[in-house]
Amino acid sequence: MTSTSQVRLDNKSSLLEIFCYFDIFHYPLTFEELVLLSSKTFNRNDLQELIKSGIVCQNQEYYHLIDSPICVENRKKGNVRALKLENKAIDNAMFIGQFPFVRSVSISGSMSKGYLSEDADIDYFIITEPGRLWVARTLLILYKKLFLFNSNKYFCVNYFIDTDNLAIEEKNQFTATEVVTLRNVYGPEVHRQFERANQWAFSRFPNYETNHLSQPSKSKWFKRLTEKLLFGRLGDQIDIWCLMKTINRWRSKFGEMEEVDFKIAFKSRRSISKHHPNNFQKKVLEALSQKKDKLTVKHNIPFD
Repeated sequence: MTSTSQVRLDNKSSLLEIFCYFDIFHYPLTFEELVLLSSKTFNRNDLQELIKSGIVCQNQEYYHLIDSPICVENRKKGNVRALKLENKAIDNAMFIGQFPFVRSVSISGSMSKGYLSEDADIDYFIITEPGRLWVARTLLILYKKLFLFNSNKYFCVNYFIDTDNLAIEEKNQFTATEVVTLRNVYGPEVHRQFERANQWAFSRFPNYETNHLSQPSKSKWFKRLTEKLLFGRLGDQIDIWCLMKTINRWRSKFGEMEEVDFKIAFKSRRSISKHHPNNFQKKVLEALSQKKDKLTVKHNIPFD
């Protein structure tokens, strides 16, 4: 039988894991956010004990591992910046949805969490028709290069999957957080299928309430015509050609990267495309492990 003290220790470790994760981004959290993000039930007494122990700091209504008023002010500014750009992000997502073979578009990255730093991009997670992912991606990249001068600022399309392969393969704290915080704008039916295929992520955040921004939309004539023209064997050949050309270019440009890291940062198959040159996922997971190890050593906090 589990003791009450053990339950409370589990609650604290669950809380501290959240703090460790968001501390990587220098992002203090409110009590309400902690409740939504925690996998365990806890109360304010658990949080107060962590504060009394000197592990967690409180600044206004925000909680953080480090007492940093600057982080609080930066968070507030980033929240305001994200709110101001929300309509632009929604409009861009709807625009992306009008490209051929695109079936769902969601805002991802920091913007999906209601925060945007001065130097951050607005990221989009895109689901396409099977067998045409690379056609859709190439058309979007061409648009970005020709009309946006290759700027990612408001149009960063770096993650694609197709409707036949909706389950995210890497199952960890980083991918789970990104999955549950996606804010769907275009293609709500497909996005609901995506959520069902990734229930493992939502099981880590049983209290989290999704906040989608889905908008009604009809496909434009250009999308319908292009999909009709590229329906058969010609479309297959073009999609494979786009895939091979992109992989060859990435290998030429990032050939110094270790093969195991390259396969994660630039995962490229007919059904998936990732373009993460900095291998951000690996950096976040390594930083998370280090922060948890430090708390274990310093405060004897056990983590699963």
